[in-house]
Amino acid sequence: MKQLLKVEDVMEVCQVKVGKAYQIMKEVNRDMENAGYITIRGRVNSKFLCKKLGIDIERKR
Repeated sequence: MKQLLKVEDVMEVCQVKVGKAYQIMKEVNRDMENAGYITIRGRVNSKFLCKKLGIDIERKR
């Protein structure tokens, strides 16, 4: 699994449309920034995404 996911990856994992995927990414990145991490716009850390959603990507695939 990639460490940084693109919007297409988030769409697949969450089974949502592009707008909702960007909304999820924005929220996860905001939480990471508040925790002191550097974020990249248009990418989201897979571990933080899984933690936020309460899922295991490896099991999901």
